[in-house]
Amino acid sequence: MSLFKARDWWSTVVEGEDGREEECDAGCLAIANINNEKPPKEKIIVGGFSGTLRVFFPQSYRQEDGEEASGYRADHVLLETTLNYPILQLAAGKFVSSNDLNHLCILHPDRLVVYTISITSGQAGHGDHTRLTTAYQHKLQRNAHSFITGPFGGVKGKDYIAVQSLDGCITVFEQESYGFSSFLPGFLFPGPITYVSKSDALITVSSDWCLQCFKYQAVAVATDNEKDNSNSNNSSKGGKRLTPEWTQQLGEPALNLLVVSPPEGPTSLLILTHHAVFCYKETGVLKFVKKLEYNPSCLSAFVVDNYVHICVASHTQTLLVYRETELKWASQLPFVPVALNRANFAGISGALVLLGDAGQLQISYLGTDPSLFVAPPTETREINYDQTDKELGQLHKIIKASTKETGTLVGMNRGDSDLLVSGTVGTQLEAWTGHTRVQDPDGGVPAVPVVVRLTAHTPLNTVRVNIAVEKPLAVTQDTFVLRTICDTSQIIVKFYLEEPYIPTSLSVSIITSYVTHTGIPRIIMTNLDLPLQLVVKSSMPNKEADHKITISTNKDAVNLPELFPDLVTDTSVGTALGLQYYSGADVTILSSRTTNRYRLQSDSLAALWIILSELIRRLKGYWNNPNRRDGEELILGVASSLPTHELFFEIDAHFMRRKKHRELEGQLVQRATQFRAVQRRLLTKFKDKTPTPLTNLDNLLEGTYKQILQITDVINDNIRGLEEDGCQLSCVVRLVLELVRLQTNMPDHQHALLASAVSPIVHLSMDQGWEETTDASVTFLLRTVLGKGSRDAPSTPDLIMPSDTAKLKKHLGLLLDKVTKGGAQLNLSSSPPPNSTDTNEDIIFRDEDEPTDSSGTVEEDPTDVPLGSRLGEDRARSARIRSARLVSARKIPERLPADGEPTSYVDEPQAVRMSSHDIFSDENSDIHSLSNGAFTQQSSINSLSKDPVAGDNGIPNDTFNSLVKEANALQSSVQAEQSLMEFAKPLSGNLKSIKELTKENTIESPSDIFSGEDGIDIW
Repeated sequence: MSLFKARDWWSTVVEGEDGREEECDAGCLAIANINNEKPPKEKIIVGGFSGTLRVFFPQSYRQEDGEEASGYRADHVLLETTLNYPILQLAAGKFVSSNDLNHLCILHPDRLVVYTISITSGQAGHGDHTRLTTAYQHKLQRNAHSFITGPFGGVKGKDYIAVQSLDGCITVFEQESYGFSSFLPGFLFPGPITYVSKSDALITVSSDWCLQCFKYQAVAVATDNEKDNSNSNNSSKGGKRLTPEWTQQLGEPALNLLVVSPPEGPTSLLILTHHAVFCYKETGVLKFVKKLEYNPSCLSAFVVDNYVHICVASHTQTLLVYRETELKWASQLPFVPVALNRANFAGISGALVLLGDAGQLQISYLGTDPSLFVAPPTETREINYDQTDKELGQLHKIIKASTKETGTLVGMNRGDSDLLVSGTVGTQLEAWTGHTRVQDPDGGVPAVPVVVRLTAHTPLNTVRVNIAVEKPLAVTQDTFVLRTICDTSQIIVKFYLEEPYIPTSLSVSIITSYVTHTGIPRIIMTNLDLPLQLVVKSSMPNKEADHKITISTNKDAVNLPELFPDLVTDTSVGTALGLQYYSGADVTILSSRTTNRYRLQSDSLAALWIILSELIRRLKGYWNNPNRRDGEELILGVASSLPTHELFFEIDAHFMRRKKHRELEGQLVQRATQFRAVQRRLLTKFKDKTPTPLTNLDNLLEGTYKQILQITDVINDNIRGLEEDGCQLSCVVRLVLELVRLQTNMPDHQHALLASAVSPIVHLSMDQGWEETTDASVTFLLRTVLGKGSRDAPSTPDLIMPSDTAKLKKHLGLLLDKVTKGGAQLNLSSSPPPNSTDTNEDIIFRDEDEPTDSSGTVEEDPTDVPLGSRLGEDRARSARIRSARLVSARKIPERLPADGEPTSYVDEPQAVRMSSHDIFSDENSDIHSLSNGAFTQQSSINSLSKDPVAGDNGIPNDTFNSLVKEANALQSSVQAEQSLMEFAKPLSGNLKSIKELTKENTIESPSDIFSGEDGIDIW
């Protein structure tokens, strides 16, 4: 119930014959300039079932005191007459062929009469006289129900009349002459009918509550009636069945149909039902629907600022004004109207004309004077605080219980029942004809269509759909706003490759946000995977490559045509597959015939990521097939070391791009400052009354402007390069994280923690870049999860752009070394971390106060280096200290370097480099052994300095361990300290030679995997 009332501007009551109450319906009200007055002024025509016809001309007037007033006066009645038949419907239009004036058409149960209303000026002080004359009439063969008027068939300057009978016959009268008759298909009882002039169509609601559209030409052609041209009394024998142009199911009976056709803009068709207001386009497409929580009686509509405004009157004597589906105003009415219209009168514009079923006629406007209801005073009583606290506790329990059952307000449990979002990726690729920077010599890049379906169980308003995809992939449109969803809606988009570099992911995120009918916001996320053919195509395999990754499995090797049936062109070759990105990078996949291994190789390390993830996904899908399950779960392992050098290279490349961008921004600021300074100087000279030479300031201004344009072009090019380098870095980081997972058999939650620290998402941000955020998160992990610090210790690093990436690379190397070789467990529990299996960490803490050789090193302030970095720096030093103590305790003089002999603890490279045969032997087939002992990384300097000493002297492990204990017991000895200094110097000088003996990022596979016979078949 509204606090506001519709303000009464003019009102009266229409009475029937002998003062009896008049009975009116929806068709008994018409508003038009029926007397063709110049300038046009609208009149109100009212009829009734008693046959009384009245024409009113409401207007404001001046009182005796000169004030303007409004209200009913007797001179406002232009015409009042009684016809012999009940008036079913009124309409005004150009119904006479001899002129183009407005005439009044009145529908009686058995006839249609067209009248002319004219006004004759009075003489000798008498008032004007209004006359009603009959122009022509048509007698109907069937009982009439309603009629519509309009320029049927696109006729100009004329209005034809179509009468709907109770048995479903449409009879068309072309002004004074009879046109034709046609029957509506599937007719049971008549419903509302209207005419759309723009599409020249008749629209009605059938007895099965279906909205149907019939073209006028189809109605005219389908007729099969005998026509008597001699008079207007026509008899029809029947007609052919019609086929509707389009149909829409409403689900409930319609009360009224209304066409809103503005001069500029689309035509809207409004249907008022018992519980909703539907709005359709003239083509049958639903624009919106507004569900009503009350019983409506009638409606009116108009267009303002390209929005459809709807006025709906209800049986509760309330008028509600909507802007499409949004309620704008509500006010109380004095009665329940059966007809509602909008008109302009002298003294008021945009007034609402209301007609009641008992003849009440009122012109109202929406005022703002509230009708406040004063509530009676309540009984005052003392507050019982104990009882109030008990009631409050019960209410809290009810709220808590309801929250547990239905989920939190921001949860997705209840939102899923309101809206279901699903996506379907097309199986057939299409040629993309739009804009793209990818130049493919074999033709254009492909595009894949994706259909997003939204199914609403309840009507939802303002549903927003956002589609996110990572570069260089692009989508035709990424944002959709659906005003109303009642049943099912579809969105069709296409994905294509926009930029010529390697993508980081083929995943697509569809984020759908909406507000439920209870006002709770909901968000639904849907993920889709695009096909691999969108970014790669088949090519010839390459035998040599710079980067190689070998994946081992516990299952038999699968032929590549079975794994990649969509990319294999030659099914005869089952052990080699060549793929090429549309950006140019080549990737070759090899499968072993003798062992359960796969190799991926390419000249670009970033290009291996997408192919590796796709290979793993397809292997899991292949062996998860119920027909191939053998009770053993698929286990994957990696037989390659981590590509840390390539990772550091990509980090440096991305960081250099950022530094270059900052330098270019500085240059742009400098040139812009110079440009403004020159402008001020020139403006001062131009304002000077005494002309002075410009002293080449104009040339300086022009040159500065050209430099600004050049710098902006360079900045744009650098931003594109930064995006490409960011994608390269993201691919390499994702590849390294996946290799760590395969190498250590890491659980999903630990891998998620590692990925959150070393994020594979590289944002294009100039203020907070990937380098500083990653360094902060990695340092936090080293201090807390992987160290002995507290997990609750505050960490507030300054996220500013560093001067270089040395610390970041050092921290990353230490983190990867701890996770892969040290066997550290990533755990976020609040309890202290378990004892790590990496004994080097204990040695670091025990020997960090030991004196070391400082030659050739630069001292750093310990406050500037994070704790994790200092531990990483001391690890190599601790290894050298331990080796020196061991040699000193054993007192082996033959290990001292002779004159001219190079100082080295390694005699043969094979002492460090393990053979490929040993690595891929059956004894080392276990994945844990492969990941822990078989592959020596470059960053593991301590293990390189430990193993050669034990290996060169041939000491058993027990003796070796006892010697270590003896060396630790000599910490306080001065001789041990001196020998430590002597042996630490030559060892620090030979670190470079030791690094050269470490394995490269790619470990060659043994000869039994890819034998010469296989090579002949492959190549």
